[in-house]
Amino acid sequence: MKLTDFEQYINDTILERGLDYYRSGCVISLDYDGEEWVADVEGSYNYTVTVNLSDDKEIIDTDCDCPYDMGIYCKHQAAVFYALRNEMGSTTMALDEPKKKKNLDDVIRKLDKKTLIHIVLDMAGRYRNLKDELLLLYDEKPDARQSARTVIRNAINSAKHRGFVDYEDTAKAVSGADIALKMVYDKIAAGDIETAVSLCVVILEEMMDMLDFCDDSSGYVGDTIGETIENINEAIEEIQPGANEVRIFDIVYDHAMSKVYNNWTDWRIDLVSTTIPLCGNAINRDKIERYISMRQKVGGDGWSREYELRQLQILQYRILEKYEGKVNAEAYLELNMDNPDFRRIAISTAMVEKAYDRVEHLCLDGESNDSAFAGLVREWRELRYQAYEKSNNAQAQKELAMTLLLSGDFEYFMKLKALYSKSEWKPVLEGILAKMESGSRGGIYVKILVHEKLKARLLEYCRRYISSITTYYTNLLPEYRTDVGEIFTEYIFESAKRADNRKRYRDVCNTIKQYKNACGDVVAKALAKELALRYARRPAFVDELKRV
Repeated sequence: MKLTDFEQYINDTILERGLDYYRSGCVISLDYDGEEWVADVEGSYNYTVTVNLSDDKEIIDTDCDCPYDMGIYCKHQAAVFYALRNEMGSTTMALDEPKKKKNLDDVIRKLDKKTLIHIVLDMAGRYRNLKDELLLLYDEKPDARQSARTVIRNAINSAKHRGFVDYEDTAKAVSGADIALKMVYDKIAAGDIETAVSLCVVILEEMMDMLDFCDDSSGYVGDTIGETIENINEAIEEIQPGANEVRIFDIVYDHAMSKVYNNWTDWRIDLVSTTIPLCGNAINRDKIERYISMRQKVGGDGWSREYELRQLQILQYRILEKYEGKVNAEAYLELNMDNPDFRRIAISTAMVEKAYDRVEHLCLDGESNDSAFAGLVREWRELRYQAYEKSNNAQAQKELAMTLLLSGDFEYFMKLKALYSKSEWKPVLEGILAKMESGSRGGIYVKILVHEKLKARLLEYCRRYISSITTYYTNLLPEYRTDVGEIFTEYIFESAKRADNRKRYRDVCNTIKQYKNACGDVVAKALAKELALRYARRPAFVDELKRV
C-alpha cells in the first residue's frame, strides 16, 4: 500500500483512532535514520513505530512495539502514516494540524523560586511516592539503601493488582528501580563506589523478588536486572587504588551466592564476573576459584548443566588472562577447545594474525565436533568462508558458498554469483535451481527466481502455492497479467470458502484490493459482487465486501 491510499487497507475504527492520535499531537517525534522513519507515539504508554518507504512512497514495511495483535495495523501506525503523509506534503484529504502541546519546561522556567518550592512541597504532600523519590535523589545525607528500597517498592506496589504485576504494568513497576539507577550513576561519578554497588544490590534484590509475582513477557524486569549488573561492573572498574576491595567484593559475591539465583545461572555468573578486577587480592581470587571448583564438581547433565560448565570455563579463562598472562590463558583455552566460546576466541585471534590455515583447521574441527548442533556448524562454516575470502581462495569460496546456499542462506547466492563470469553463471544457476526444485527450499528458491527475473518459473511456483500470488504478483506484471488474475481469483474463492469470522472476511477483502491493484477496478468489483451474492447469508462478510 502507498502513503497516498493507506486508508483502503486499514480498519475504519483503527483509522479513526489513529487520526485522533495524530490530530491530538500524540506523534511526538518523527525522524528518518537513513534507512527508515522512526516515530514515538504518546498514549497510555509511549510506543515506537517504524516505517520503511520506497522512493514512490509505498509502505514496504512497518512495525509498532505495542501489544496490539487484533489486526495487521494498530492506531499508532495509522497516526504515523498520517504524520508522514503530512510531512511529505502528499495529503489527499484535509487534515487539521496536530495540536501543539505546551512545553512544561518553558512554563517552569518562568516561575520564581518561592513558587517552585511551594509547588514541590505541595506535590510531595499529595503524592507520597514523589516525596520518597525526592528524598532519595536530593537529601544530602540519606539512608541510601533504605530510601532506594522504599522508592522501588512504592512503584511495584502501585503496579500490583491482587498481588500480581500484569504484563502491561511491568514498565510502571520498574520505574522505581530506574530512579534508583539514576542515583547509582551519580554515586559512580562521585567516586562513592561502595554506595553505588550497595544500591545496585538493593535493586537486584527487589527485581529478583518481583520475578515471582509478575508477567515479564515484555522483558522490563530482566532488562533492569541486566542493566544493574552492568552498573556494578562499571562501578568496580572505576575503583581507585586503596579502596576497600575486600569489602566491595564481599557485597557483590555474597549477593551472587544467594539462593534467588539458583535457577538463574547467567545472572549469577555475570555478577561473579564483575568482581574479576578485584581478584588481584589473593583472598578474593581464592573465593572465586573455590566457587568455580565447587560448581564444576556438582553432578547433573543436560544442556543447562553443559552451559554452566562452559560459562565457568570462561570465568576461569578471564581470571588467568588478567592475572597470569596471555600464554597461560591460551594454554587453558587450547585444553578446553570443546567450549564454542573458546573456539571463537581462537578463531578471532587467528584472523587478526592472518593465520588463515589455522582458522580453516579450527573451523573444520568445530564442524566435526559440533555436528549435532546445526547453528554451531553454520557458524564455523561462515567463519571458514571469511578466511577463504581474506586469503582470496576462490575455489574454496565457490564450494563452501554452494553448501551454505543449499542450507538456506540467500546471502551466499549473491556471493556465489559474484565469483563467476556472466558466461559461466548460467549453467551454475541451472544446477542450483534443479537441486532446489526437487527439495524443500521453497523460500530461498523463490527469492532466486525473483532476483534473476525468471518470471515463467515464478508463475509456476505461484500456481503451485496460490497464496504466494499476494507477495509476488508485482514481479509477474505486466507480462502475465491474465495468469495473475486467474491465480488471484482461485485464491480469493478458496479463502472465502474458509472464512468464518470478520477478521478472515477482512483478510479476503484485503486480497481483493491487491487483486484490484494487479488487474484493475472493474474485475475486482465484479468478483466482490459475485462473492456477496454467493455468501448473502453471511451479513458480516457482505458488509466487508461493500468496503472494497
